[in-house]
Amino acid sequence: MTKQPRQKRIDDSSKDAGLTPRCIVQDWLFDIFRRGKPLDDLLSQSENNSDWQQLNARDRAFSRSLLMTTLRHKGEIDWIIGQFLKKPPQAKTRVNEILCLGVAQLLFMEVSDHAAIDTSVRLAKRSDKSRHLAKLVNAILRQVTRAEPKEITSPDGAIINVPNMWRQRWAKQYGEPVAAKIANASLEPAALDIIVKKDAANWATKLNGRIIGDGDNSPGYGIRKDHRGIVTELEGFSEGDWWIQDFSAHLPCTLFESAPGFGSLTDKSIADLCAAPGGKTAALLNKGAVVTAVDISEKRISRLKENLDRLNFNASLVQGDILTYEPEELFDAVLLDAPCSATGTIRRHPDILYLKTKDLIFELRKLQRQMLEKAVTFLKPGGLLLYCTCSLEQEEGDLQINHFLKNHDHIERLPIEASEVGGHDEWLTKAGDVRLLPFFSPFKDDEWVGMDGFFISRLQVKA
Repeated sequence: MTKQPRQKRIDDSSKDAGLTPRCIVQDWLFDIFRRGKPLDDLLSQSENNSDWQQLNARDRAFSRSLLMTTLRHKGEIDWIIGQFLKKPPQAKTRVNEILCLGVAQLLFMEVSDHAAIDTSVRLAKRSDKSRHLAKLVNAILRQVTRAEPKEITSPDGAIINVPNMWRQRWAKQYGEPVAAKIANASLEPAALDIIVKKDAANWATKLNGRIIGDGDNSPGYGIRKDHRGIVTELEGFSEGDWWIQDFSAHLPCTLFESAPGFGSLTDKSIADLCAAPGGKTAALLNKGAVVTAVDISEKRISRLKENLDRLNFNASLVQGDILTYEPEELFDAVLLDAPCSATGTIRRHPDILYLKTKDLIFELRKLQRQMLEKAVTFLKPGGLLLYCTCSLEQEEGDLQINHFLKNHDHIERLPIEASEVGGHDEWLTKAGDVRLLPFFSPFKDDEWVGMDGFFISRLQVKA
């Protein structure tokens, strides 16, 4: 890592300017690393925070950018701070969080040295617990600005930003070269993938994006664009013409129709299990299916309904635990996007690197197994089950399905063909499941790489 060239500078060091957004991010970092709170929960709770509500769109965008930049470069930032501060400050002072934000701005963002240092010092002075360390904050950050590149270049490069546990797991599962690619791709910001109801070519022009595949006839059709603005201000959002969904998350919805003998989804009954926030439900409805969306969380079901209302879609919504749910009638198909470690979504949730553990993976594996056992009971003879997880971990994918099939003679795997996934045979396992990695590209020319890591298996109840 070397200090990045800057094309523009943000100088917001005037009295109190720029301090509130940094203070909010300081609290977020403390809650993530000291209290183990997930990023999604913090962002959701921020809507009830009076300080957050008073921020304008620019400051909100800056807050999110500062947080994500700090999380993505946390390993490098910690290493750099360690070059100048041998004894870490006490957690209660929150000075480590202040230093992390300062270094992130100095080395990885287009913020002037003066603004980054001044606001960091003022952050320290805001609290009685850190006021006595304000001079220390100033001294360390000034040393960073004066340092030679070799003094602030970590020996392991970008890979240091991924904790050892994950690097070792991925190396064991995929080999060291692939693990390095996974680590690097996981720390890149995600592009914006948009799924349109119809007329992908027209919307690609309107939204200045690129069609994924060949438009309406390609698996996972949609549009990818580079966007760092406010999504709700894009044309077509308010009218409900499209929704946001990563290519990987949309792909399972395309693998029903292409299954041998299954055909069109029009009027097919499909259960979408663990359905919120509703992207998969919307995709199935857009294909003409009759969808029952099940989710255990009242809050998430409410969010799903809001999303469907915007899109002018209707589904049968069920708030409940699928382990106790009993449908009135059996379904033609079931989509189970099971709870998982979500290590495939680190591009958008870098906090996962620090909050998820091996123990959690083992706990989730047990829950996934229980959900699979239950989900197949919802199916008619000959019905299809799409099992997927946004995980890179084999325990939540390949190994889970292999174990399940060994114990269920009446269920068989329907291998997925390369022709069903746009000709990308590198996405397929030997058994015919889909294994997507973060450095894959949805485009055949391999440009614009990046997608969520995902596992998809297609199963069928024998008639």
